[in-house]
Amino acid sequence: MLTLKEVSLRKGKRTYLDEVSFTAEAGRITAIVGTRSAGRTELVRIIMGLISADVGSVELEDFELDFGDRQNFGYLPAERGGYPNMRVLDQIVYLARLHGITLGAAERNALTLLGHLELADRGYAPLKNLSGAEIARVDIAATLAADPDVVVIDDAFAGLDAASLRLVTSLLRAHASSGVPVILATDDWEAAQTFADDVIILNQGKVTASGSVEKLLGDPHYRVETADTEADASVLKSRTGISDVKTVGREGVSFRANDAKSAAAAVAELKNVKNFESVRPTLAEQYKEAL
Repeated sequence: MLTLKEVSLRKGKRTYLDEVSFTAEAGRITAIVGTRSAGRTELVRIIMGLISADVGSVELEDFELDFGDRQNFGYLPAERGGYPNMRVLDQIVYLARLHGITLGAAERNALTLLGHLELADRGYAPLKNLSGAEIARVDIAATLAADPDVVVIDDAFAGLDAASLRLVTSLLRAHASSGVPVILATDDWEAAQTFADDVIILNQGKVTASGSVEKLLGDPHYRVETADTEADASVLKSRTGISDVKTVGREGVSFRANDAKSAAAAVAELKNVKNFESVRPTLAEQYKEAL
C-alpha cells in the first residue's frame, strides 16, 4: 500500500495541498478526482518525488520514501511525450529498460502488452503513424512494461476513445490484481466512478471526501410520482423505516428507506401512484456541485 500522511505544499501565499492524507491499497485502483485547480498534478508529483512537500510523508508498505526510492514506479505524467520517429516496440522497450530490467524481459513485456492493447500489428510502425487513441494506449504500455510496484497516472483518461478506454482499464485492473496500488488522477468523474475501487475527492488542495465508490455513492433513495404530493408525503413520514421525505415539484416525493422492501411497502399505501423508482445520485451530482 502507498500512504500519504498530512502532505502540504505552499508557494508564497498560495496553498496547493493542505494536510492531504490517504492510502492507496495494493490490489485496488484509487482515483484522485478534482478540477484542474484542485492540486491533483502537484499531489502526483509529490508521490513520484519530483517535488518535495513542505511537510508530510509518502510511504510504501510503511517505509518512508526518499529521493531515488521510486525506481520501480510506473509513471505517466499529464504532459505526454514520446519519440515520434521511433518504432512503437523500440520505444516501449527503451523506457522499460530505464527501470533496470533486462532487454529480454522488456521485449517480452512489450509484446504482451501490445497484444492486450490490440496493437500487435503496430509494434514496428513509427509512433507518428499511429492515431491519437493508439498513442494513448502505447503510453499505458510503456508505463506498465517494467512490471512496476506502483502505478501513477496523471490525467488518466486523456486521449482514450471508448475502445481504448475498455482495453486500458482492463489492463490496469489486471495489474492492480497482481497486488499493486494503481493511482489515477483525473477530472473525469464518470470514469472514476466506473473504473476505480476507491476515490479521493480533492478540492483546492484539501481532501473533502474519500472511500470506496460504494461508500461514497451511499444508499439509494426513492422517488414516487403521485397526484397528491402533500398528502402522500405525510403518509410516508408516518411510516417506520422511512426518512428524509421531501416534495419535489408538483408531483414528486423523494425519500430514503431502510431497504427496498420497506420502500415498496410504504408506496403501496399511497393512492394514485404514477411512477416509483430507485434513484442513486452519481459522485459528480453529490460532490462536484459542492466544490
